Amino acid sequence: MRTTILLLVAFYSLSSSAQSADKWTLQECIDYALEHNVSVQQNELQGQILENNLAQSKYSRIPSLNGSGSHNYNLGRTIDPFSNSFINTSIQNNSFSLSSGVLLYGGSQVNNTIKQNQVAVNANDKNTEVIRNQIALSVSSTYLQIIQAEENLKVAQSQLEITEDQLNRTLKLLESGTINQSTALNLKAQLANDRVNVVNAQNAIQIGYNTLLNTMLYPLDQPLEIRQIEVERLPGMPTETVVELYDIALSNLPEIARAELNIEQSKYGEKIAKGSLQPSLRAFGNVNTVYSQSGKNFEFTGFQLDTIGAVQNSLEPVVTLNPTTEVSTKAFSDQLTDNLGQQLGVSLSVPIFNGLSSRTAVENAKVNTQISELNLLNTKAQLRNDITTAYTNLKIAKSRYDAAASSLEAQRMNFDFSQKRFDAGMLNSTELLTAKNQWNQTQIQALNAKYEYVFRKLIIDFFKGEKLKL
Repeated sequence: MRTTILLLVAFYSLSSSAQSADKWTLQECIDYALEHNVSVQQNELQGQILENNLAQSKYSRIPSLNGSGSHNYNLGRTIDPFSNSFINTSIQNNSFSLSSGVLLYGGSQVNNTIKQNQVAVNANDKNTEVIRNQIALSVSSTYLQIIQAEENLKVAQSQLEITEDQLNRTLKLLESGTINQSTALNLKAQLANDRVNVVNAQNAIQIGYNTLLNTMLYPLDQPLEIRQIEVERLPGMPTETVVELYDIALSNLPEIARAELNIEQSKYGEKIAKGSLQPSLRAFGNVNTVYSQSGKNFEFTGFQLDTIGAVQNSLEPVVTLNPTTEVSTKAFSDQLTDNLGQQLGVSLSVPIFNGLSSRTAVENAKVNTQISELNLLNTKAQLRNDITTAYTNLKIAKSRYDAAASSLEAQRMNFDFSQKRFDAGMLNSTELLTAKNQWNQTQIQALNAKYEYVFRKLIIDFFKGEKLKL
């Protein structure tokens, strides 16, 4: 028997742990949303493109190497590439070349392009952080709204139970003739109103979950339940002043770092544009060779006597000794070797006048830098506005909660006292329901003020660079 009880206790404990494990914490919801968010994925892919551009700009320091080849059919009168003379026949020929070049100096455009691309990669990383922070705040806000709606549901259900209990007691008193029908009717109307409040609270929870599912891009056919958090003690007010919070945010938030990197990127753009006004120096080399179907080999085989005339008086023949050769088509590999040519050199390009395109590029780059600097000022101004607004909203939420908490206790005591007077027949149903509704409204106000304060404090912690947590 004892063993059976222990097994049942163990099973219940494991079952409770499994149910708790199925509920999602705030961090789990944020992690899931960040993993599946399309904007984050798009920005990460954009980062891969920028990484590729950075690598390509570094490769531009390496000398280029290009090969080419051609196969031609020359028909009719043309120049024989082997003998360099005009012929009138069909010839097949090939040409091959291998060329290389490297930029020796180009106004430091290559180095500045590499630096600019590196800054672009860093700025994109900061932009990813901005997107991730926005998603985390959105998930946190919805998460708190669900918790708040569930707390409101508890209040609505509690008020419904109280009204049901009051109505049951009233119906008994009505049967005994102690009270009139009007009291019972008022309580029935209140009961119907309390049921509507329960339905509204349930709908608010469902709306919150729908928002959370869409924010997380969570599958709609799979259940999701967040872990309930009991906020018994409110976090304290920040010890920093608004000025101190602003200074902390300037060094923590990625929006500021992104704007500063955009300025740096624009300044490198200026240097690149100015580099196009300077001379450029390149070194180059080339190796080439050709093959022609008309290429021939002439091999000496000896001499032969040829008659070239006769003596006028004696008519004796006049002969000469001529060398003899054997002609054969020159091999493809031999021609490639024999016709090999090389070329080395340097080239200097000096920009003189190109329709002022380079000057225009420099001026546009300067304007882009000014725009980036204004964007930074605008970002700082927006941050200042956000922090001052968040700090003010936090103070308002705290004062609202303090007032609601004080009123809550007073309204509860008033309702308890009204309930006792009603039971004693010293208070009518209208006055009782008024006290009950005031207590119910104060409970809702206190809950809303509490979770509003928690969210406002969460925003302040976010500006301070702290991890979002409840």
